Amino acid sequence: MTLRSFSYVLVTLTLLAGCSSDPNQTALIEQAFSKTAVLEPGTAFLTARNSGAPAYVAGLQNKENAYTLFVRQTVNTKGEETWISPDHLSLGMKDGIIIATRGFGNDVYAADIDSTLHALKAGGENIITEHFITPLSGSSQVERLAFRCQITHQSREPVPLSSSYTADTDLFYETCRNGQVKFQNWFWVERETRKIVQSRQWISEETGELALRLVVE
Repeated sequence: MTLRSFSYVLVTLTLLAGCSSDPNQTALIEQAFSKTAVLEPGTAFLTARNSGAPAYVAGLQNKENAYTLFVRQTVNTKGEETWISPDHLSLGMKDGIIIATRGFGNDVYAADIDSTLHALKAGGENIITEHFITPLSGSSQVERLAFRCQITHQSREPVPLSSSYTADTDLFYETCRNGQVKFQNWFWVERETRKIVQSRQWISEETGELALRLVVE
C-alpha cells in the first residue's frame, strides 16, 4: 500500500488546537483541522471509535498532508496494542512506543523497545540503551537491526491535549545509530503519570518519522 492511505480522514479533528513545541507537528495538526475525508472509514475503525477507544492524531513528517487518526483496537496480555486508522493502516504499540507498522510501505515487522521504555519511565539523564528493529521486506530474509542509543532529557514542556487539558511533560531525545543508519526519536513524557502523550518516532529511512499526539476528550 502506498501513502495514498494517508488521504483525508472522515473524522473531523477538533481536539488539538493547541500549539506543539515541534513546529512540524503543529503544522500537521493545523492542517488536520481544515480537512475532512473523502474515504469511508472501515467498520473496525468505526466500532473502536464509537466505543470510546483511546486515539492518536498522527502525521508523517516528510510528506505534505500525510495525516490520519488511530484508535486502539486490541490489547494482549503482554500489553501490546493494535491501533488502526480509518484508511486501513495499523500500528503495533506498547505504552506509546511503536513496535510494528503495516500499510505504510517499508514497514517495521517487529521492534524490541523494552530498554527504551524502561529508561523513559525512569526519567534518567543520558541513559545508554539498545533498540532492535526488524524491517518487513519482500524477501525471505529477516534482518534484525541493532542500534545503540542515548536518551537525553531536553526540557520541561507543556503539551495541550485538548481545549481543557495540558499535560506537564519532560521531552526526551533518543538518538540511535549503528554502522549504517542514524535516527532520532522524540518523546514527551507526562511528569505525573510517566505516560508518553506525544512523540515523533522513526519508522524507516524511506518512510521517515511518524508524529503522534494522544487525543483527550
